[in-house]
Amino acid sequence: MGKSVSKNSAFSMVNKGLSVVFPLVTVSYISRVLGAAGIGEVSSAQNLATYFSMAAALGIPSYGVRAIAQSRNDKNVCNRTFSELFTINLIASLIATSLYLIAVFLLRDNNSIMELSLVFSGIVIFNIINIEWVYQGFEEYKYITLRSLLIKILSLLLLFVFVRQKSDLVAYAFIICFGSIGNYILNFFNLKKYVKLCFRNIALKKHIAPIMTFFVSVIAIEIYSLLDISMLTAMSNSTSVGYYSNSTKIVKAVANTLTGISAVLMPRFSYLFSENKKREIKKLSGQFLNVTFLISIPCCIGIILVADQMVEVLFGADFIPAISTIRILSILIVLMPLSGGVFCQLLLTSGKEKYYLFCVLSGTIVNALLNYMLIPIYMQNGAAIASVIAELTVSASMIMVSRKTIKVNMRYKDGFSIILSSSFMAIILICCHRLMIGLSAWMSLILEVLIAIAVYFCCIFWLGNSISKKIVSIIKNRVETLK
Repeated sequence: MGKSVSKNSAFSMVNKGLSVVFPLVTVSYISRVLGAAGIGEVSSAQNLATYFSMAAALGIPSYGVRAIAQSRNDKNVCNRTFSELFTINLIASLIATSLYLIAVFLLRDNNSIMELSLVFSGIVIFNIINIEWVYQGFEEYKYITLRSLLIKILSLLLLFVFVRQKSDLVAYAFIICFGSIGNYILNFFNLKKYVKLCFRNIALKKHIAPIMTFFVSVIAIEIYSLLDISMLTAMSNSTSVGYYSNSTKIVKAVANTLTGISAVLMPRFSYLFSENKKREIKKLSGQFLNVTFLISIPCCIGIILVADQMVEVLFGADFIPAISTIRILSILIVLMPLSGGVFCQLLLTSGKEKYYLFCVLSGTIVNALLNYMLIPIYMQNGAAIASVIAELTVSASMIMVSRKTIKVNMRYKDGFSIILSSSFMAIILICCHRLMIGLSAWMSLILEVLIAIAVYFCCIFWLGNSISKKIVSIIKNRVETLK
């Protein structure tokens, strides 16, 4: 195991961080160009394509990481495993593409929606070469990050060039597709460094059962992720979908960045479980849980307190109703890294896929029921409340179930330092907010964020959180090495 977990975590977090920075830039621009209704139309069309691309992928993106990680030390076994999974993915993608095109023609409402849906068919079709799981299995997070940065920069340039007015919905959809398809193409051309494709002597049957278990889990978790927009589309209007879509982009971008810290655990846990090194797994899990809370709790509190300025700066006055939606959804910043991070990885890599499925299904059912009850009354805020309660259900059930495999513990002193530092940061942030009333929204937002970060981390270091001690130790070692 030559790859460094800490370096991989850093690259993974940078990669996910790019998913925060770029949406902040693009959403701010797109909100003013297309408006809430335009964003709502694109989101609804993209949502439909996402269901079918999810079906095309089956459970391979998750199962494939584990399979490659466990077989990568034997080149022949690894090549055969890849070829088998690629073949299954090819068949599933062709079937899903056919069904998607049929659905588009049957469900078409108007020419605009039809055009957008046809553009998004590219995401389903090109799933044939969606092989990110190979690179994750080999723990090549540096390559993944650099490739992702290149595609995001190109997408941003295309956005500013081709999306200039409200009628440019189709151009915007093309650019969204390019963001995914570009990654797939670069992955495929770089593939020969790691595995070779061979269709002789392959056995597909042995993968079907575990893939389908992962697939059902993915469907369940994606459905309750996508269900909000689907039910908002059916039960409200494009404007509400636009408010909710922009709110989730901000909150989930931050949450997914934190989830990315723990994403590197799947290949490492897969290896450690195969070697029965449970003590190392427990130690690693505790460290990642500390890091997750260390960042997620202050981020959640910070976004709640500056949501009004964020909306004004990023979206404009037309999106004022999204302020309360962002504040409700901000709780996901703490919950999503739990259900999609340490505890998710523990269940998936220890062979507890069925328990994982149970946890996710419980969240899906809760989300559907609450959406049905709350959306007619509270519109986008009802969907936000439903999403938070569903995520809480999933996180709580995963924590309880995973403890039967590995009891992940966090030091009380670390937890105390995070809560106390976050509380002090919140008080300072509230005071700053009142003192900066005369400043522009841009200036006050930047200053408040910088002050909040400085105050929080000063408190964390002063209170002696174990992660802060580790950072100090690394810095001292680097300084001594330079001498």
